Amino acid sequence: MTEQFVELLGMAPASIDGGELEFVRGSLCATLSIWKDRYDRSLFGWMVHTNYTGLGERMDGFGGVGIRIGHPSPSGDAGPTDIPSAACYPWPVGSAPLAFEVTAGVAHYGPPSLRFVRDSHDLGLLLLADTHVHRDEVWSFAPANNEPGRLAKAILLARQCGDQDLERAALAKLRNRGEERVLRRPDYLFRQAVADWSRQYANATGIDLSDLAKLKGKRPQYPETP
Repeated sequence: MTEQFVELLGMAPASIDGGELEFVRGSLCATLSIWKDRYDRSLFGWMVHTNYTGLGERMDGFGGVGIRIGHPSPSGDAGPTDIPSAACYPWPVGSAPLAFEVTAGVAHYGPPSLRFVRDSHDLGLLLLADTHVHRDEVWSFAPANNEPGRLAKAILLARQCGDQDLERAALAKLRNRGEERVLRRPDYLFRQAVADWSRQYANATGIDLSDLAKLKGKRPQYPETP
């Protein structure tokens, strides 16, 4: 199946490991993963994750510093909810060829998914997005329930890359949203969630995020804009 995917994509991966095809562009690695449904083994799907390689191993335990790219289901639904269902297809029986809806979907949505993230700065902006960002009929996966963690990753990425414009954008959002309540946690503020994630990311990477970790307190002083 991976060989068929490569042919449909018209792009040569840097490596293939089982059902994972890796495509490297500078500091970004886009991985197209083919997976079987855990509840119904007669179904399968594929999706793309794009990660920043400079923090890869250190952030593996947190899913890397990256973003997932979604595509419409075979029904053509291109208006995802906050947490959309993954597109699923029938697993081919025996030596049967891939169904047309599979080949058409891979050929149409695969290339723009793999090229979706333009560079590390763009990745940071996608992490900061309030919701899914649409481009070329596919979208970045940005649900509300992981927004504080994504913001902390954006600042981590900005400091790793020395991207002051990205850090300024992240800190501006943090100040604007910091006193909001986190979804389904009335006693937990947005800034406190960012602080908790920042502490864990700093421990994993050695990058100084101590100013963010201090936001856990009752009267925090937000970090200065670089």
